[in-house]
Amino acid sequence: MSKAIRERIQARLDQLGKSPRAVSLEASMSADAIRGIFRNVDSSPTVETLTKLAGPLGVTPEWLAFGGDEDIEAAKAATAAMPPASLPVVGEVAAGRWLEADDHVDVPPYDPVPVQPDSRWPVEAQYGLMVRGTSLNRVALDGDILACVDAITARYRPREDDLVIVEMRRNAGLLRQMTAKRYMRLSTHIELWPDSDDPRWQTPIIIPFPEDGLSSAMEDEDGRIEVRIKAMVTWIHRPMQTRRR
Repeated sequence: MSKAIRERIQARLDQLGKSPRAVSLEASMSADAIRGIFRNVDSSPTVETLTKLAGPLGVTPEWLAFGGDEDIEAAKAATAAMPPASLPVVGEVAAGRWLEADDHVDVPPYDPVPVQPDSRWPVEAQYGLMVRGTSLNRVALDGDILACVDAITARYRPREDDLVIVEMRRNAGLLRQMTAKRYMRLSTHIELWPDSDDPRWQTPIIIPFPEDGLSSAMEDEDGRIEVRIKAMVTWIHRPMQTRRR
């Protein structure tokens, strides 16, 4: 059975044009998870592993485990019906940068990321945000793209150490800041931390427990700030750099 499972995983990788590393990361596993499955020929992947891989591969866990009626041709047909392989990039995250609420461009001047949307969530709930600055430089550099899923659509509730998109608004919503932070739940409050070795970004956003799990508020010397967890980050895309000759 283990050989057949590996063959089905490889067939889906070939059909989707995805690398083992990319699918492993989309499944919230280690980058070498699929390569480990291919190397470990004496045992079969666990049910939990197949369940995680099924979404990014666009099939069911049952098909990965047993094959059956949903054969390779059926999987190909499902792939053909999937949306175009791209993720729109709609804006930026930048710690400490407050913008006026209407300071935006109608058509974002960003190229889409050439990847297939994650089949676990509606396509319209998925988008990319470009990282600006160094507040995430332990995991994402300036110019990297955060793949995001809208929290409300996904019925998402943050978990410890999740990377989340945080929107802050002040002055009755006239000023807005969009940033990405690590989620930490303490006994009395929530802390949203930068993930950076830059000395400028070593202080968390501290908010009371959100009643709905997503929305809260805080006070600073300039007044009240509305804080909302807008999305979860599912993976990070690093554009290929052009090497100068």
